[in-house]
Amino acid sequence: MTTPLKPLEPDTIQRFLNDMVQADQAQPIAIKVDDVITDLRAKGVQPGHPVMVAIPNSKAFVAVVFGILALGAVPVLLPSSAPPARIERIAHIVGASALVGLNISPALSPADSVSALAGVAKFAFIDQRAPHAYPEHHIILLTSGTSGIFSGCLFHINALLLNASRHIAAVGQSASDRVLINLPMYYSYAFVAQLLASFLLNNRTVIAGPPFTPEHYEHTICEYQITLSSLTPLMVDAWLDAGDQPLPEPLRRMTIGGDALSTASLKALLDRTPGLALYVTYGLTQAGPRVATLAAHEAPPSKYGSVGQPFPDIRVYLRKDHPDDDDGELIVETDSGMTRRITGAEDEPDTPRIGDHRIIHTGDRFLIDDDGYLFFKRRKPSYVMSRGEKVSLKSVSDIAETIPGVARAEAWVHEYDEASGNSLFTLDVYCEDDTLTEGDIRRQLGRTLLRSEQPTVITLHAAADIGWRKTPSHHAATASKEVTP
Repeated sequence: MTTPLKPLEPDTIQRFLNDMVQADQAQPIAIKVDDVITDLRAKGVQPGHPVMVAIPNSKAFVAVVFGILALGAVPVLLPSSAPPARIERIAHIVGASALVGLNISPALSPADSVSALAGVAKFAFIDQRAPHAYPEHHIILLTSGTSGIFSGCLFHINALLLNASRHIAAVGQSASDRVLINLPMYYSYAFVAQLLASFLLNNRTVIAGPPFTPEHYEHTICEYQITLSSLTPLMVDAWLDAGDQPLPEPLRRMTIGGDALSTASLKALLDRTPGLALYVTYGLTQAGPRVATLAAHEAPPSKYGSVGQPFPDIRVYLRKDHPDDDDGELIVETDSGMTRRITGAEDEPDTPRIGDHRIIHTGDRFLIDDDGYLFFKRRKPSYVMSRGEKVSLKSVSDIAETIPGVARAEAWVHEYDEASGNSLFTLDVYCEDDTLTEGDIRRQLGRTLLRSEQPTVITLHAAADIGWRKTPSHHAATASKEVTP
């Protein structure tokens, strides 16, 4: 895969950027991709160098990330709200020393070491070590998947462009669509299925939020005559709960990403807005990311609980615990998969492959019916949805165990809402230091975790109680979480 589906050249990027609108921006800012590339090169960024990008949804995000790619360097997409300790740890894992953001914390770099980048962002070297050298034309997307929040997926940009092209075909996106991007663009779904797909078609693209509110969402659709939008199940449910009117008429097509949409919400969305083309998708970052799509508006009700059939040229099968099981772990073979996982280890192997197809172990359990439709059953118990975000319980526990005075920590689901697919989880913390309080633990966790990753409940125990699960209903909840989240 050496020939790009569309060249990432400055002139091509600039034309796409010129047609892009940033919603609610009082005074549009002229952004030149050539300036971004020239400035990065002047600051010492070389092809193959990883550059961390922590910029919220904006034209600046697009210009910086595409500019890094055009230079031949390797963007590493981070949440703009990532705390300094988290950025430092990710920098160590991916071997990066350069950071671009709208603001850079003094905890990462002294103010006099921070410089402007092409007038659209700030730039700093947060570490003096030499950066790791990656192959050119690659990008690193982080994931909170089953391996935890401190790992990344390395992709050739052409693999992601290929995946975007398949998504385009699956949902019927055309060059005439006006596309709204209001999901965080560091998400693999928004980056590939929205931004890269729009780039391939040179769509007129409108960038908004987060945060999401139903009223503002409808206003944006009307004001900018949006025809194609993507939401998460949490956003769909928020919109359904906010009123009883259909979606505004300009919107013709909607895709759902991020997690499984409940059958009840799917039916309600179709009933509320007759004529809406609704596509329910499934994927994961490691696969590049889209795997399957259901055209729900054309499907019989018996298929509403599925995520459709896999894309052409993507092969899927189940790895079952027992041959007579109905469900099993979904294994995906795709030529848009990650080159390898980045964990900071020196001997990271490439993702296994058969020919040009990478083999991705999803960790998600599925049933495949006789028609080849994929029915999602559950994720691995250590990987849940909390407040609409994917959270690795193992990572939360591991981070808590780095706090001085903590001997052990264990995160577990204490409540699961089947309708929304969201889990509430408790963190049991076993303390050698009996002066530690819940507030102390939360403050320490807040140095690394995003707000959505914080445990709902923190319960403190004496270190001597390790092995005794004292939190009420812990055993029952632990048993139930094996089959629900």
